[in-house]
This record gives sequence, structure tokens and C-alpha cells, in this order.
Amino acid sequence: MPVRLREFRLEDLPEVMRIELSSFPSDAFDELTFVQLYESCGDLFLVAEHEGRIVGYSVTCVEWEGGELVGHVHSIAVDPAFRRQGVGRALMEETFRRLRSLGVGEVRLEVSVSNAAGLRFWQSLGFKPVGVRKRYYADGSDALVMRRELP
Repeated sequence: MPVRLREFRLEDLPEVMRIELSSFPSDAFDELTFVQLYESCGDLFLVAEHEGRIVGYSVTCVEWEGGELVGHVHSIAVDPAFRRQGVGRALMEETFRRLRSLGVGEVRLEVSVSNAAGLRFWQSLGFKPVGVRKRYYADGSDALVMRRELP
């Protein structure tokens, strides 16, 4: 499915919130969190459009960690009607391209240990588990910490 990727704009917030709430009903970010992510990580806050409609988003920030630049995927979600059509992969491949251009050598993220589809997605993109964050989510569930090098 063809999608057009572009940087998030504040007027996209209602559509991003719609996708966020449908994807993470118990752990959704609120509008303020997205505004803060936009302000600090704007060029890595991407949306995917299909026929003029926002069908997915991803937001990644670059952080200094141990003297190195590291990408941290804060959130990614695709409209339920458009899942398994390459939207998430397209968002992440563009994110990886942008991170490489900034000199970032690795990307990290957290994913729920019970999110089988999410785990398969991240593994398909080359992410490997490196640890667990106990009781990371609001419901008390654990997060698997995953990382991937950016060659």
C-alpha cells in the first residue's frame, strides 16, 4: 500500500490521538506528551498518509547515552484498518535513514512482553532483546527492552 511519509505537524494531533487511543487503550500517551515529544524530537516524529488520511505515526528521539548518540523509539502505531500493510515498516525504515544521517549507531525501545505482534514486528526489523523493565506499563506488565545497531 503506498504511503507518503512526512514530519508531524500540530494540526495532525487529533488523528494521531485517534490512532493512539485505538492502539493503546490502557497506556495511551496524552496530547501533552505528544506535544512535548514534537518539541524535543520533531524531525523524528513522522506520520504516514494514505490518500490524504493519516494512517500511522512514529516518534523517536535522539539521546546521549554513555557518550554515544542513541535513538529511542517512544511510540509507533498504525490505524487498525491499515495494519500488516507495511506502514509501520515504512515509518521505521525512514526513521533509521534519518538516524543514520545524524550519526546514530543504535536504536532502543520497550515493548510489552505480552505484545506478540509487536515482538514479531521488532524482531523482523532486526531488534534483539537486551533486558526487561519490571512493571513498566500502567497495568503492571513488564516491558522487554530491545536494541538494534544501525550499520
